[in-house]
Amino acid sequence: MKDIEVTQAQVGDVIAVPLVNDQGRILLPKGAKLSPAVLSRLAGWGVLSLQIEGDDPDATIEGPETGGTTDEIDHRFAAWESDELMMAIKAVALRHATGG
Repeated sequence: MKDIEVTQAQVGDVIAVPLVNDQGRILLPKGAKLSPAVLSRLAGWGVLSLQIEGDDPDATIEGPETGGTTDEIDHRFAAWESDELMMAIKAVALRHATGG
């Protein structure tokens, strides 16, 4: 999986994780191929970056001892701190990720 800026996206790139907006609405599902029409809409949707399938040559592999998984979960749920349901989901994700 590669994290790229919208300006680097190309026709035919495949979305690696669902692309969602600030309200949690899915804009593009996992596996969607980018078309010229979708590429032109991304900026209008306010999308700055996205994750596409493929190897990221700059990626580092983080094991459980580095806390990479929990850091990622914290980052993904940061915008939902005031939402009780989302925090419950975060707690389940953290328990699953840490084997607890």
